[in-house]
Amino acid sequence: MGRISKGLALTAWAMAMPALAGTSALLDAVQLKEMLKKDQPCCVVDARPEVKRKLYPIAFAVVYSTNIKPKAGAYAVVIGDSDQQSLETAQTISRRSGENAYAVKGGYAAWQKVAQGDGKIPGAPTTATPQSFIIPSNTCETGPALHEYK
Repeated sequence: MGRISKGLALTAWAMAMPALAGTSALLDAVQLKEMLKKDQPCCVVDARPEVKRKLYPIAFAVVYSTNIKPKAGAYAVVIGDSDQQSLETAQTISRRSGENAYAVKGGYAAWQKVAQGDGKIPGAPTTATPQSFIIPSNTCETGPALHEYK
C-alpha cells in the first residue's frame, strides 16, 4: 500500500471515529428523571470513593473502572463525588464505549431524590405525580462475556 493510500485510509478512519463516539452530558434531577422514563436499558455507574460507596450504596450500580462499557443500545448514568468528576467519568465512558453516558448533577443526593420519586425535584411542577423507574440489572459489561448464547 502506497503512502497516499495509507494516508487516505487513516483519514477515513479518523473521520469515522466521531461517529462511533457517544454523547455525554451533565443532567440535573428533572432531566435525569425524563431520561430514565425512556424505554432504553441503563447502566448505573458509581464513581464515588470506596468509603462513600460503602456508607451510601446504590442498588444495582457497578463500581467505575476503566473497562466499563454499557451494552449496545444502553446508556450509562454516572454518580460521582462532584459534578466535574461525574462529567469527566461520563465522557471517558462515552469515548471508550461509543455509547451515551450521563453524569448526575448533584451526585448521590440528586440520584436518591429521583430514585425515591419523592416529588421534591427542583423545577418540577407541583402537580406532577412522581414516576417510578426500574434499572435492569446486568446492563454494563466489565470484562469478557460470562455467557455466550448461540
